[in-house]
Amino acid sequence: MSDWLAICDEKDRGALLAALRAEDAEGTVEWARTPDALRGAALEAAPGALGVAIGPFSEGVSGVNLAAAVARDANARTVMLMGRGVSGSVRSRAVRAGIDAVIDLDEVGDLPAGGAANDGGRLARPPALAAPPVEVPLDADIPGAPIVTFCSGRGGVGKTALVATAAAMAARWGMSVCALDLDLSCGDLFSCFGLPGGSDLARLASEPSISHELVERLKIPVRPGLFVLGPCERPEAAELAMASIGLLIRVISTTCDLVLVDTSTTFTDAVAQAAQLADRLVIVSDGRAGSLSSLARTSGLAVRLGVARTRIARLENRANPRERANLAAGRAEVGLEAARAFRTFEGGAEVEDQLASGRAVDLAESGSPFAESVATVLAQILAELGSLPECEEAVRAREGSTTRGLLGLFGLRREAR
Repeated sequence: MSDWLAICDEKDRGALLAALRAEDAEGTVEWARTPDALRGAALEAAPGALGVAIGPFSEGVSGVNLAAAVARDANARTVMLMGRGVSGSVRSRAVRAGIDAVIDLDEVGDLPAGGAANDGGRLARPPALAAPPVEVPLDADIPGAPIVTFCSGRGGVGKTALVATAAAMAARWGMSVCALDLDLSCGDLFSCFGLPGGSDLARLASEPSISHELVERLKIPVRPGLFVLGPCERPEAAELAMASIGLLIRVISTTCDLVLVDTSTTFTDAVAQAAQLADRLVIVSDGRAGSLSSLARTSGLAVRLGVARTRIARLENRANPRERANLAAGRAEVGLEAARAFRTFEGGAEVEDQLASGRAVDLAESGSPFAESVATVLAQILAELGSLPECEEAVRAREGSTTRGLLGLFGLRREAR
């Protein structure tokens, strides 16, 4: 016998029970009253203890967004989405969001909605009916562009400066680049490019689906081949965008050559989804006191979220080019045992001034030690991912030819994806 947690409108309970009965003949169901209550209960349960079934309900977030959020929490045994007249678009979104099964309740016979209650309001399920097969969309496995997510366990380490400069550099190399700001409440990545504001990701909550057309509307062009998305227009609206971020990133990755993600200091749901989807999760630190412990906490959390250790890299920002890199630092920590180590150099007031005045593109073209070291890190990551553009400047950056004398080794070469 196994336990299920479910939510749907009263009129759909019979069909939902029928579908679940086909999945688990002896299990029991407990009904959640609200989407927040369901997600909270799923998170608080022992890992893998509960299956989650989400049917049609008329209040709060959409069923597919709720199911996607529960799937990203990665604590439920399985996540099933059930609806009426399920469209191909919904099925595609569900597959991309990691939802385990999608069932159209119009194809399932109803059972009595009340059932036989026992302690705690649980319902023993009636006799089984066959569940319809779940169709997987043909384009579900089409690969997208590389996703590189920058995160940290503390503020002020320079993530936004790194993302802005790397995005401008990649565009300079001829790549189509999307820079996504997931500091949803207070992000200002857009300002590094001289833009008056970003695109409002809170709009995701009111959209029926996340399509290529929606992404194109959300993109704010900086120059040809360089686009910025996010954060939210109002800080209090950040929660509205959280559940859809994973799907948004996947769709963005099919519209460009590279996705660079800036994140908040706190590991919100949005940041967790970006970390899980990243081809490279770059954990940024600096030389301040406590930076190594912050690095260790963040890498350990990433591993617990299911990020493969081979996809984690660490980057020391604002390094002194005259000091040799300590490649052994942090290697004993969870998630960092095999992590590639990178360094970018201190840029001083010049970097701060250029970003504050919206001149990230000029900074990328400046030839400064900071810009050149960012270029080398970016080129080496892209080369590892098989996505380095055939551009002479990018090839030179990969070799660190302009800064090799100061930089030394960035780290041990690892070609694992």
